[in-house]
Amino acid sequence: MKKTKGQILKRILLITLILSLICVFCSCEELLNLLFEQMPQDYEIPEGTAQVHFVDIGQGDATLIMADSKTMLIDTGEKDSDNVLINYLKAHNVTKLDYFVITHFDSDHFGEAVEVLNNFEVANVLIPDQEKTTKMYESFIEALENDESINVIFANDIVGESFGMGQLNIDVLAPLKNNYKDSNDYSITMLVRWGNIKFLLSGDAEKEAEEDIVETYTRLQLDCNVFKAGHHGSRTSSSQALLDKATPEYIVISCGEDNKYGHPHTEAMERFEAIDDVKIYRTDESGSIIFSTDGTTISIETEK
Repeated sequence: MKKTKGQILKRILLITLILSLICVFCSCEELLNLLFEQMPQDYEIPEGTAQVHFVDIGQGDATLIMADSKTMLIDTGEKDSDNVLINYLKAHNVTKLDYFVITHFDSDHFGEAVEVLNNFEVANVLIPDQEKTTKMYESFIEALENDESINVIFANDIVGESFGMGQLNIDVLAPLKNNYKDSNDYSITMLVRWGNIKFLLSGDAEKEAEEDIVETYTRLQLDCNVFKAGHHGSRTSSSQALLDKATPEYIVISCGEDNKYGHPHTEAMERFEAIDDVKIYRTDESGSIIFSTDGTTISIETEK
């Protein structure tokens, strides 16, 4: 049956109305999502306190987390004949590591890894799915293979997932690819949370990895109280886009005094200092920096 002009007009109007409603619904949904991203989230407050130690091991990274009678070590710094890290851990009564994380296989992040395995009982090792051809890497992998009691976890397999260390919550955010050209971009990035207090730790992740992180996660997922500056305060890390989503109150830079790389770089420091009311701590100036939190507040000590 041939449709009249009136029927055709009604059909057009109906389709237009449906499309308009779909557009309105989508706009409302996007608006709600945007508002949700901005809303602070309250979590259950754990019993006791957690400590995050940014250990002064010179030019490199080593972070010790102690919470709920459990311990996690993230990176080790360079190989060190003075055993600065080993002695630091023992001085803080560490005998066992529930988790030992190597963010990526550059020597200033895992140089003491075999020494750690030799000195402490280690339950779980978290590493990126990254291969190197150095003797240091081969020695570490061999040490892992020779100790069947250690559970080895590849971070690439659990990206986007969370796990607990007692009441401590850890979100594994990156690495988001397994074919980065730059070794630094394989860095394991984690959001560590005790109650409402959150620490964003990104190893040496640089431009490409940070872009992937910013595109993948919402502001709520990256929001933190404390941000460990990427790549020791290098200009090629801690991008403005990442800082805009993280909105930290504190920034920690792990670098060696008078280091040959000039870390932290002026460009990165300018980005950090532009954040309202941010407080910046540097291991080259303050020594080891210890954050203690009850899940709602933070206190800070330094050990030179």
